[in-house]
Amino acid sequence: MVACAVSTGDCGRETMRRWIRLPLCAPCAWIQLWRRGAGGASADPVPPSSRVDPARMKTMGRRQDGGNLRGGELVLRHPWSSGRGSHRGARLRWRRVWSSTPLVLRDADLLLSAGEAAGVAAVGRALAGHPGPFRVVHIEHCMFAFHRPELAEWARLVAAKGVEDLVFVKIPVHYFDVPLPADILRCAALRRLFIGNWNFPATSGFPRGADVFPHLLELYIWNTVMSARDLNHLLACSPVLQSLALALNSHPNRVRLCSQSLQCVLLFLSKAEEVAVVDAPLLQRLVLWKISTSYDTDDELPVKIRLACAPELQVLGYLEPRAHQLQIGETIIKADTKVIPSSMVPSIKVLALRVNFCVQEEIAMLVSFLRCFPNVETLHIESDIDDEFTGQPHAKFWQEVCPVECINSHVKKIVFHDFHGDKCELEFIDFIARTAQELQALLLMLTSKTYGPVVDVDEVNSQLGVLSFASEECITSLLGPKVQMVHIFHRSLDLSVDDPFL
Repeated sequence: MVACAVSTGDCGRETMRRWIRLPLCAPCAWIQLWRRGAGGASADPVPPSSRVDPARMKTMGRRQDGGNLRGGELVLRHPWSSGRGSHRGARLRWRRVWSSTPLVLRDADLLLSAGEAAGVAAVGRALAGHPGPFRVVHIEHCMFAFHRPELAEWARLVAAKGVEDLVFVKIPVHYFDVPLPADILRCAALRRLFIGNWNFPATSGFPRGADVFPHLLELYIWNTVMSARDLNHLLACSPVLQSLALALNSHPNRVRLCSQSLQCVLLFLSKAEEVAVVDAPLLQRLVLWKISTSYDTDDELPVKIRLACAPELQVLGYLEPRAHQLQIGETIIKADTKVIPSSMVPSIKVLALRVNFCVQEEIAMLVSFLRCFPNVETLHIESDIDDEFTGQPHAKFWQEVCPVECINSHVKKIVFHDFHGDKCELEFIDFIARTAQELQALLLMLTSKTYGPVVDVDEVNSQLGVLSFASEECITSLLGPKVQMVHIFHRSLDLSVDDPFL
């Protein structure tokens, strides 16, 4: 059954414009997404054992001196002071609470309300005056290029006082001569770490082993210059690390994943020559969002994607036949590769691919890639058609191609992103309709590229209506565009979301 419907989707044009305005080089807005998507908003940074007695909270409430008790945490909201002018007894009680309650400090509450100089001074007083522990410290608005003494001192304090959730971002972005303080690598109590816009220090002289970051669960590295050796060092020092995200990085050139605990990895708008899953027995998700070897497409070589040991890997994408060279085990996948069991990844259930359907070489590689993942149940296809170039139709190719196991026997849902209504795309959809015997849903999401040709919805509906589907239960829907970049960033890092590409 084919039931075609037109919808605006779940992201309107105004929402799209709002997300597109997010500055990629300044991660503050993206940190908000990370907090929501990776459990930041829902995670409770303070264990029940360290909460303040509710009776004490009633006597304190919101303080004139800028402190605030919320959920048993001490949250610093305004420039910190000694509370002069208030009742002496209240001041004494406040000091006891101040020294005995875990601290949550976000510099946005201080720097944006008090100004640069006063805000920096307030952050410094708070970090120096509180004995610890620090549950949450988010430093993301300080211009460290002009506050280098504070940079060194703050890093020393958060390491010494047991910070658990740390965001440490340098602005302005382009001052890469300012290295990340080495003391950040001595924060043994860390559970979550987000660093951005740094030159990563060489790790050759640092201790190596499971006792460096024994509790670190989530690591996010944004627009930071680092070597493959430094990344390997971090992985080796983080025995319980579950989530790793590398965003807007031009280094390391080679990302080698060797971890007994990693479950989720995201590479987002980054450069890399190789991404190799060497030994990651618990890895469930590998998300690659527009990674390449060069920012200059004319000089671009394919990124080597190597899957060696990942027996639990269930979610993979976006693979790009044009930009990626896929290697499974010892086999490099080519258009004419005869797939054998050792060159298959049967654990993959959700697969995402980006393809230009007008290019013969890419659709041939698409088929080879699909043969490597025989048990895929949800397939995402993003059309990467150049609107100024339309290739020759490939109907003969799709008529003659040999059966593809995952399409024939396992795929239940196909989501076609950036659908243009091009004849080359419709030929692939016809192939899917004829061969996908278990298909239950085919979602065609219109392109959001405003400069491209307008999709004739009536024409597309008429062409879909004449297709003969092998599955009588399949429902086809024509939907409006969705801004994937923002969704990918936070959904990829949330393992409670089964499909990060939706």
